[in-house]
Amino acid sequence: MSRKKPKSRTRVMMIVNPKSGKSRPYFSAGKVADMFAENQMEVAVYFTAPEYKADYLIREHIDEFDILACCGGDGTISEAISGMMACEENKPMGYIPAGTTNDLARSLGISTNMTRAARSIIFDDPHPLDVGSFDEEYFIYIASFGAFTEVSYETPQAAKNLFGHFAYLLHAVQCMHKIRSYHLKVKTDERRVEGDFIFGAVTNSTSVAGIFQYPEKYVDFADGKYEILLIKKPKNIWTALSILITMLRKSYRHDNIIRFKASDIRVISEEPLDWSVDGEHKTGGLEVHIQNNPRAVSLIMNS
Repeated sequence: MSRKKPKSRTRVMMIVNPKSGKSRPYFSAGKVADMFAENQMEVAVYFTAPEYKADYLIREHIDEFDILACCGGDGTISEAISGMMACEENKPMGYIPAGTTNDLARSLGISTNMTRAARSIIFDDPHPLDVGSFDEEYFIYIASFGAFTEVSYETPQAAKNLFGHFAYLLHAVQCMHKIRSYHLKVKTDERRVEGDFIFGAVTNSTSVAGIFQYPEKYVDFADGKYEILLIKKPKNIWTALSILITMLRKSYRHDNIIRFKASDIRVISEEPLDWSVDGEHKTGGLEVHIQNNPRAVSLIMNS
């Protein structure tokens, strides 16, 4: 088998979050940078910090480069895409997953092996990817509310580093007593739903809230549509358990589960609603507007 030749991409802006996962990017950044250099690419490495997040670094420096290589977790790639959306020119982006769960990478089929992911940036082509708007901010793969939503942003980083994805499940069990319902109106471009819901998610991912999974055939990352999942308030603990089992089995066929696709969504609540947007906490108002921006960025990955 002949080895593919790297394309004529030369200047690489490499953004590294040294706090992601088990600090893997901090110790592997040099190795990845060497891979780029060995393939005739000029690379500059930028480490993120609280005052220098990925979106800021991109807005300030991306004009100097041909492509972006983002090394970090789901939150880091979300910041990077937000930064790219604010730029006049959409540069191709590559993703080297280095977080705890790497939900986006798993959904897109991007290797969680850093060497293989870096090789993909060198040899593979960019593909279009939808980007979401959550009111005035961008997100890439999920906005959720209700039961288990706080798991993604409340799970301690030390637990994530030690236990990985299992840490989310442990924290989810601890949050069971917090489950409550919200009376909501959900309006989309084609459908209106009203009721008492314990959970809702707007996703462009095969992973739902880092805990449940969609079948891969159900998700198209560049079709201009989101997957909407709403779970109605169960009448008793047995109904709640049957909902959980149904979701773990990936069937989602249950009287309390509503699932459909939409590109423009408004969620209207009777009280301010907390959300998790790409794993980060957001306080929504009485109405949240979520839109799909179809094929808004280009992500380098296997076809």
